[in-house]
Amino acid sequence: MRYLYILFFSFSLIADDHLIADDKCKEITKDKLVERTFSNSFNGIFNGKKIEYEASLKEKIIYEKDNPNLPMASFFYTEYIAKDSNINRPVIFSFNGGPGSASLWLHMGVLGPKVIKVPSDATDDGAPPYNIVDNKLSPLSDADLVFIDPVGTGYSRAIGCHKGEEFWGVNEDPKIIAEFIRRWITDSKRWNSPRYILGESYGGIRGPLLISELRSGDITPIEINGLLMVAPASDYQYLVFHPGNNSPHYGFLPSYAATAYYHGKIDTDKTLTEFYNDSKEFSLNEYGPALLKGSRIGDDERNKIMEKYSFFTGLSERFVQDFNMRVDPSSFRKELLRDEGFSVGRLDSRYKNSDYISGGQYSDTDVSSEGFMSAYVTAIHTWFSEIGVEMEMLYQSGDSKVFYSWKHPQQWKGNDFGYVNTVPHIARAQRYNKDFKVYVSCGLYDLATPCFTAENFMNDNSVDMSRVIFSEFESGHMMYNHQPSFDKFLNEVTSFVK
Repeated sequence: MRYLYILFFSFSLIADDHLIADDKCKEITKDKLVERTFSNSFNGIFNGKKIEYEASLKEKIIYEKDNPNLPMASFFYTEYIAKDSNINRPVIFSFNGGPGSASLWLHMGVLGPKVIKVPSDATDDGAPPYNIVDNKLSPLSDADLVFIDPVGTGYSRAIGCHKGEEFWGVNEDPKIIAEFIRRWITDSKRWNSPRYILGESYGGIRGPLLISELRSGDITPIEINGLLMVAPASDYQYLVFHPGNNSPHYGFLPSYAATAYYHGKIDTDKTLTEFYNDSKEFSLNEYGPALLKGSRIGDDERNKIMEKYSFFTGLSERFVQDFNMRVDPSSFRKELLRDEGFSVGRLDSRYKNSDYISGGQYSDTDVSSEGFMSAYVTAIHTWFSEIGVEMEMLYQSGDSKVFYSWKHPQQWKGNDFGYVNTVPHIARAQRYNKDFKVYVSCGLYDLATPCFTAENFMNDNSVDMSRVIFSEFESGHMMYNHQPSFDKFLNEVTSFVK
């Protein structure tokens, strides 16, 4: 599904020779493999607490369930363990999305003890040297951190007789990651530590499925204390722009409105918050019902809806009419600032830049991801060198092969039309785990997984919203690229875990 195309692309996959699946795969057995570890000791002050910690890049080999002597996958992960950790210290397991993205974005963007600082005002990150700083607000103050790179990302690869495609799918992915988490808490002797799952973007699919797999899947039951979802994509019905599916249209409109307001295309005396809330009211109570009426809507009502749609989005009434009141985000990104010669970003619509052809239908690229990718990749390698990592293979920050090979089943748990929806797993976890809590964060300027889509699918799947913290930020998909949002986000995450 193209709307969720990988947030970040890198170069082609390269594997370590001794791990490549080949004709001699049966000769690769447990006794012939040594899990690699790179570690160093550091100390820092996080949330006012002085913490001595061990920073490590580690490999964990996952073996076949029915033949525990044969390896399936080599998982590489980065962990930060406080020197005074005990069995009751919380652990946060974190990953990004894509699918096909490594964990460096959350890792180096907001959660780790070192973070990269890109311009907070949505301008380009330029060229090195970049600004890598101590993260004084890291939740390492109150929890140990484990950053997971799923198979095909980071340094993680399928090994032995197995290939990456076996693990690339909606149903396959949470099973192998659940087994990794079970191994980690067993090997680390942390069975009694509070456990939190934190995922971004496609992490909104992976996270709830992982909760379900850990609780009641094929391995030993493992309860989770909390799920944190950052800019989640949890219900595809609210994100896929298919003919006849109106859910994304009324879900995206408030983010169009926030974007138009930010770029000065709205004539109003109201604040951003007031205007954004008005757009949600219009979308839910007028625009959504109007779409439901379809061809049954009268001319007068249709004209009034188009006039309001134009007002909230900054688009001309003629443009709205030509799109039958159903403007997709790619067209919006190109049209909003066309008169100025700019397109706006997808992951963060505060960004803007010119295209090769200003009169085209779509922008050349996502200018927002172009604005920070290089800085993040530089940051992870710089930090790994301080830890003492020596790896010749490529750290795969994102891979289009993983994304395009991902299996989205057409019939998925009773949903014959293939709109994958993992939110019911959140509701189920709430019913059978009285301590389970949920945190959802999103950015107003996110045109990939907008705030109002998340608000809609969280309220549309029997979730007990009294046990959910829902937090909106004046930023994009990666709200932590905006300094005020960075501070607010980390304060909320640490409070959630404490």
